[in-house]
Amino acid sequence: MISITKLTSILKKFAPSALVFLFGVGALYLADLIIAASGDNESIALWATLKSFMMIASTFALFGINQLLVREPKAMRLLTQVGGTNILAVSLVLGIIGAYFDLVPSILVGIVAIAGFSFSNLAFQWLRSNLQITAAYLANGSWRVLFLLGILVFFISGNADIGMILTGSFVISSLIIVGLITQNPAKKELISLHDDIRSVKDIYLIGSSYFLAAISLSIATYGENLVVHQIGTTADVAQYFRASVVFLFPGMILNQYLATVIGLAVREEESRVLDHLRHHFWKGVAGLLLLWPILLAVGYMLEMLVYGETSTPLLLATLLVVASCVRLAYILPSSFIGVVASRRILFNTSIIYLICAFSLPLLSLLFHSLGIATVISVALASLISWTLRCAVGAGLVYRRLATVTLENK
Repeated sequence: MISITKLTSILKKFAPSALVFLFGVGALYLADLIIAASGDNESIALWATLKSFMMIASTFALFGINQLLVREPKAMRLLTQVGGTNILAVSLVLGIIGAYFDLVPSILVGIVAIAGFSFSNLAFQWLRSNLQITAAYLANGSWRVLFLLGILVFFISGNADIGMILTGSFVISSLIIVGLITQNPAKKELISLHDDIRSVKDIYLIGSSYFLAAISLSIATYGENLVVHQIGTTADVAQYFRASVVFLFPGMILNQYLATVIGLAVREEESRVLDHLRHHFWKGVAGLLLLWPILLAVGYMLEMLVYGETSTPLLLATLLVVASCVRLAYILPSSFIGVVASRRILFNTSIIYLICAFSLPLLSLLFHSLGIATVISVALASLISWTLRCAVGAGLVYRRLATVTLENK
């Protein structure tokens, strides 16, 4: 049992960052709820598509450089310079492409959305690598809070569209981020498990493996709405987003916070994390099995509270909730892959993950061609994709656990 003193110490350590994290993520979640509850099908579909495209496109803009900030903090200055340049160039190109394919409302919104989200993520990892967790979540959450305020003030009253609100949020957020980085200069003594970066070429060479892992994760996480957009109707996109807000997103909020904390824990104390895994694995499995019916019940209560009715089919709700639990289970494998995996293992695993990610659109098309409803097709394909991804990651952690056990004998 955990003593009261130890529990108090844990709460004091993580409470500030957890509160700031919940404030930022909660703000975006509340904005999602408001849009889903008060917007028409066109507005909901616009936001669902814009949000998904922005987050997937940012992966190209970052090109794994944000992950290298945590992996190799000794090269932080060069990584930041190259990352900023890459973000500006890629955001310009993808913003134009997104507008051409009607994935964003305009070129300007596309460019600002991709660049803004990418810069906030780069700043988040920079501060996180410097062990400034609370400041990191402030940087990453500021645009979310500003976006919520814009939705409350302008969207509901019909005085501004979602694209304009998002653009303004990122512009103001960038000023906040500059202030946070200025107030939290880089630390000189940081633990670095790798020291491979000497040039820009090294950044792109090593970053390519992280990019492959990140793009596959991004497609798996945010690609659903884009797939629904391509094979379904505006009403289908709106239905899928409305269901995701209450049945999928709550579990993802916990997922995002734990991913950051566990990732740092693996970097700083890998042997201790592995020891906890060895002794508490089955407790974790049991917890996940108990979690999904709870999330299902909470989802239906949220749906009744927010939408005034329970209209989501049980099958769709169940698929989304179980997928949420599988995503939660994936946190540990993803932390080991990002922090301790060798370049060869990282590259090979990233290729497998990319194949798993593309199973989402391929299986969605297959199920849809068999006459299954669009939203069910995509939800089922997503669950299968995440299950495959989690299984591959679990195999990697198992091999790592076996290796460390042999080394300690």
